[in-house]
Amino acid sequence: MKIIPKFTISDIQLDVGDHEFKKAFSLYEKDAVHTIKSDFSGYHAVVSGTQDYRVYVSAKSFDVGDCNCYIGQKGELCKHMLALAIAVVYTYRPTDTEIVKQPLDQAVCSHELRDITKDEVVSIKAELSKGFSLIKGYSGPSSKWFQYQDRLAKGSRLILLALSKLPVCEKSANKCILILKRLDAKLLKGGIDDSNGTMGDLMINIVELLNMFATSDVKLKKYINNHLPKGEVFNWEAGFKAS
Repeated sequence: MKIIPKFTISDIQLDVGDHEFKKAFSLYEKDAVHTIKSDFSGYHAVVSGTQDYRVYVSAKSFDVGDCNCYIGQKGELCKHMLALAIAVVYTYRPTDTEIVKQPLDQAVCSHELRDITKDEVVSIKAELSKGFSLIKGYSGPSSKWFQYQDRLAKGSRLILLALSKLPVCEKSANKCILILKRLDAKLLKGGIDDSNGTMGDLMINIVELLNMFATSDVKLKKYINNHLPKGEVFNWEAGFKAS
C-alpha cells in the first residue's frame, strides 16, 4: 500500500531544529533505515543504531509514532522516528525533499545592499504571519507544555527564516524593529510562557541581525540606534553595537 506523507523535509527541519535534524539525517545517509512498509495509517521500518529498533511514524504527522529505543519508550520523539520520517519523504514524496541549508536557530543575513521590493514585502509578510500564528499565550495543562514550547520554537524558526531573506536597507531594519516591539508586547501582555527562553533567544537573534545590517551598511548604524527602543521585558537593545 502506497500512502503519501503529509509532511516534507523542510516541515521536519522547522519542527525539530538544526541539531536534531542533523542527527536524524545522518542516520538516513548511512542507510540505517531498512525495510520500510506502509499501511493505511503510516510507516513501519527497522532503524539501525546501537541496535536495530522497530519504528513507526504516522503519515499525517511524523511526531506521532513509536520506537522501542529508550527515548521512544518514554513517548518522546527520537532520532530513529525522524530518520524514518526523512526516509519516507524521499521514498513517497521525492519532489518535496529540498533542505533548508541555512541555520534555522540563529540570525542569518543576506548581505544584499538594496531596497526591498513590493513582492518581497508581500511574501515575507506572509511568512512572518505563519511564525506569529504559533506564538500565543498558554493556559493549558502541564501535560501539553512541551508541545506548546515546540510550537514557540517552530514559530521562532519561521520568523528567523523569513528575516534572513531581507535585503540590507532601512525598510528591512525597520521591519526588524517593529517585530521586536511586537514580540515585546506579546511577552508583556500576551500570556506567553517563555520558561525555555525561546522568545528571548529570538529577540537576541533579531538584534544580532540588526548588527549584521549595520556592519554591511554603516549608514544604517545611526538609523537603527535612533529607532531601537528599550525592551519592556528584556533589555535586548543592549545587544546592538551602537559605537
